[in-house]
Amino acid sequence: MKQIGVLALGDKYGGGIYQYTQSFVDALKYDNTNNYIIFCNAHDTRFDHYGFEVRKINKLNSNFFKKIVRIFQFILFIRKPWFFSKKELENFEDIDIFISPVISAYPHFYMDKPFVFTLHDMQERYYPDFFSVIELSTRWLNNRTLSMCAARILCESNYVKSDIVKFTGVNENKISIIQSPPPEYFLNYKFINAQFEIVSQKYNLPNKYLFYPAQCWFHKNHIKLVEAFKKLTLKYDDIYLILSGSQQNNYDNLIRKIDELKLSEKVKHIGYVDYDDLPYIYKMSKMLVMPTLFESISIPIYEAFALKIPVCSSNVVALPEQVGNAGILFNPNSTNDIASKIELLLIDEAFAKDKAEIGFQKVTNYSHEHYKKKLLSVLNDL
Repeated sequence: MKQIGVLALGDKYGGGIYQYTQSFVDALKYDNTNNYIIFCNAHDTRFDHYGFEVRKINKLNSNFFKKIVRIFQFILFIRKPWFFSKKELENFEDIDIFISPVISAYPHFYMDKPFVFTLHDMQERYYPDFFSVIELSTRWLNNRTLSMCAARILCESNYVKSDIVKFTGVNENKISIIQSPPPEYFLNYKFINAQFEIVSQKYNLPNKYLFYPAQCWFHKNHIKLVEAFKKLTLKYDDIYLILSGSQQNNYDNLIRKIDELKLSEKVKHIGYVDYDDLPYIYKMSKMLVMPTLFESISIPIYEAFALKIPVCSSNVVALPEQVGNAGILFNPNSTNDIASKIELLLIDEAFAKDKAEIGFQKVTNYSHEHYKKKLLSVLNDL
């Protein structure tokens, strides 16, 4: 029986990786052939009742000298835990294999142990303007070094797999495509009728709204969505747009655009929402809109599918592969196309309901039991 360390170190501010990690652990709890140890941040209580051993990590800040040395270690593939404390070494020394759902070097690279990690996308190769010089350098170094040193690489689409081969030069046989289902929390969710009114009042939700949950990163394309939504408001005065996620990065530009288009009464950004409230916000919406410019796999799309919510999505990267015939696709650079495709779902409720049902059937085929078997096929190869 292997000792496998699952590095669940991402938090809710990291976008869809938070939910991706949740699905990862949801699947592994069905396996009794290995011993799993979950490493998570000190404040994270998600996995405390899963039956796994959970080790909370208080990652120490590195001084300037240590950071420089670790950069050179990374560049030169020197996999030594030179600056690890005794406590850190004790935390990790009994692990046979590390699995990292996030792109991180800590601690597996430095412990010089086999590891599997997920490379979610290589967006910086297509939209370098969305990143600072430091971010571009960090992403290049992480992707290059981790890909070269990993025992296996996971991704969620053929599109991303081809990018990994193209931009890192690793052998394609080292890469496994495994799509993850949404967290079990969303599958077969049991709603409480009284909670709808509570959640609606908590976030001051309108009766009829589109929903877009996404961090305010540039590639999430909030500006184009708002411009397209303006066109819809000229025809439908009872429709609203609800946004959730971070209020940073492109947030100030978004608010300026909302004011410029005189949409402050129609567009509401509710920030981060409590995870327990999220299914209700989905369920009360008319549809999920996903106007992103770059996405390997969209967790919110799977969440919407699981809750039988219609999906209107951009047609970029792997999203057509993910959505299939279960939603409506649009060109995210065309406000006219975004608006017209949203309108299709708004005016034809039967059509929207049919799409939602197809989405539900699609996502229920991605069971966590099936997901577990695919993950184990990778781990057993090691």
